[in-house]
Order: sequence, then C-alpha cells, then structure tokens
Amino acid sequence: MSSKYTLNYFNIQGKAEVARLLFHCKGVEFTDNQINFEDWPSQKTDRSRFPMGQMPTLEVDGHVFCQSAAINAYLAETFGLYGANTSDRLIINQVIETMNDLWSDYYDIWKNMSLDNEQRKAAFAELLVKDTTKLKLTFLESLLKHNHDGHGFFVGDSITLGDLVFYHTTGMADKSLLNGFPLLTELNNRVRHSAELKSYLDSRTHPPMP
Repeated sequence: MSSKYTLNYFNIQGKAEVARLLFHCKGVEFTDNQINFEDWPSQKTDRSRFPMGQMPTLEVDGHVFCQSAAINAYLAETFGLYGANTSDRLIINQVIETMNDLWSDYYDIWKNMSLDNEQRKAAFAELLVKDTTKLKLTFLESLLKHNHDGHGFFVGDSITLGDLVFYHTTGMADKSLLNGFPLLTELNNRVRHSAELKSYLDSRTHPPMP
C-alpha cells in the first residue's frame, strides 16, 4: 500500500519547492497544502501538525516531520533520487551545501529592511558578480564536468536531488547569475524541460517569494 503524503507550506515556492519537485519528478501523488499567510497565525499553534510552529512539515501516513533539508533527504532517498552510492551522495551534498551558502548570501540582502528597493537591487547585482559567488559557481561547474563532461546531471544519468536544489535555488535569483557558466545554464534547461517536470513547471503559479 502506497504512503499518503501531505506537504504543508505557504503558497510560495520557498523552502518547500524542492520537496514539491521531488514528488512531481517521480510522479508520486501528494496533497500540496498551500496555506495563505493570513491564515497561518491561527494554524501555527497546532503542535500536532506543526511541532516547531514553523513550515514546511511533511505528513507521512499520519506522522509529522519537520525541517526542509531533512524532508528533502527523506523524499530523495525514498524515491531513489539521492544517487546510487555514497560517492554520488557526497557530490549531491556538496552541491546542496554550496547552494545553501549562496542562498544565505542572497537572503541576507532580501531580508535587510534597512535597504530601499533600489539599494536592494544594487546589492543583489553586486552579489551576482562577486568573486565569492563566481568561486561557488566555478566549483559547481567543475563537479558537473566530472559526469558526462558536464552535459548531463551532477551524478548518474538522470535528475537527482542535487540537480533539483541547484535548479530551484538559481531560479530564485536573477538569470544573469549564470552568465559565463554555459554548462550550468544547460543543466537548468535540462531540468526545466525534462519530461518529468515540464508539465508541473509550465503550470506552476505560486511565486518564488512573498
């Protein structure tokens, strides 16, 4: 008997989108419970569904699990999207941690309320061309080149968690982020137009951030 899944999160992409991509990538049925921001205060105190008063949470056959990274790893392992061996998972985890570092830099700017719109836009533009940002992307492209000379996925012959985290995180930033990194750009195009995800991505309406 198949497990029954419910993913609880806001009606944005944010921290739950990788989990959504994992479900759609494998064609696994789940309830995508998108909660409006105005409805969240009245629900967050329900510790049976939100043990830490935060989202996302994943309900699996009535059991509730927290923390997006843990949820993503569980789903990837369950669906066979976490590589074929420990060496694959080492590469995937390097991709994930590198993207987490990049997103942390990006999010620090986004949440800085002392910046007006023009200042925030300028800060984002500066981040995209910083040496530290380019170093992260150069490292990722080097990992990609180790598999099919960079014309496939980070590991193996099909999409894994690493590719989905990379696609999702870079999609939150301006497209110019990948200027000068043609292999990474091609990777995003492969994920975007993959048979597994194209239909979902074509129909997706919830925005990246509030």
